[in-house]
Amino acid sequence: MQFQLARPNSRHKPLNDAIRLANKGFLELAIFGKFLADRRQLPLGLRQYGLYRTIHRFSLRETGRFPNLVACADINDFANWIKLFDQDPLIVQCSDKLAARDYVAAKVGPDILTRIFQIHEHFSEIDFDALPKSFVIKTNNDSGTVIIVPDKDTLDRTEAERRVERALSNVYGAAHGEWAYAHITPKVFVEESLASADGVPPLDHRFFAADGKVGFAVISYGGRDPRERRAILVDTDGRDTGLNIGGGIQFDDYPLPANWTEMIEVAEKLAADFKMVRVDLYSAGGGIRFGELTFWPNAGAMTGPDIVRVAPLIDFDRTTFKPPYRPRQG
Repeated sequence: MQFQLARPNSRHKPLNDAIRLANKGFLELAIFGKFLADRRQLPLGLRQYGLYRTIHRFSLRETGRFPNLVACADINDFANWIKLFDQDPLIVQCSDKLAARDYVAAKVGPDILTRIFQIHEHFSEIDFDALPKSFVIKTNNDSGTVIIVPDKDTLDRTEAERRVERALSNVYGAAHGEWAYAHITPKVFVEESLASADGVPPLDHRFFAADGKVGFAVISYGGRDPRERRAILVDTDGRDTGLNIGGGIQFDDYPLPANWTEMIEVAEKLAADFKMVRVDLYSAGGGIRFGELTFWPNAGAMTGPDIVRVAPLIDFDRTTFKPPYRPRQG
């Protein structure tokens, strides 16, 4: 659903203020009207309206439209549907980068897990003397706080501490409708680096799956800066589909790992309990290593040109629903 707001005129402040106020009112009316229409076909209660509103405001801001929850049209709609109607306690566990390790070990064994050196409540508790030369610092309660340290002697600890403590004190995803992160006890941890001896990180293999069946994968490398990222979207046979969902600049020459078939099998085992999930794996050190499980890729706001065309590759089931998540008491 498209929704166009009026544009303020920067040369006239009183008029700007009036336009902004009117826009806010129109937006709220549009969201609530859509909520009333959607609840005729979906199990939406008033208790869910806060999350529903957040999802719609975020989606409009990032993609220019409201999500279609009744007849999901693209992969963003799938992710936003899951935020509201598939609130499984297992999603809370597996959104926690530390607690997810127990799930992974139970499903496919512990051998694919990276080695954890230390786990703490605050950055200041990290014992750098006890760490190897290279490692990775992460927080368990968000997405993006990943500090790759090729040489601890050159690490800017002041900046690293600032990033980590900000992440630990922040309820990640609240403005995106990513509800599960609010139920994670924040921790900072240090794990082994998967980079090669010359410091090159392994390719990231992101398998998009529904109910235990991989539909496609995005193979990528590079940093979080879109200008640095390179990506290619492949089918389950590893063939280039020519599609782009926004993973970065497309590249043609990519090495398919020798254990590709095994990676598919591992991804499908890890995805078996979820309506839709992205399973991130690496082929490193002669084996498969686990990255993370992501339930709302890019928070349900991908902007690539082919987000509609990839949707049929995922067999997304909207026939069953779970009630809103309630944490256990005590």
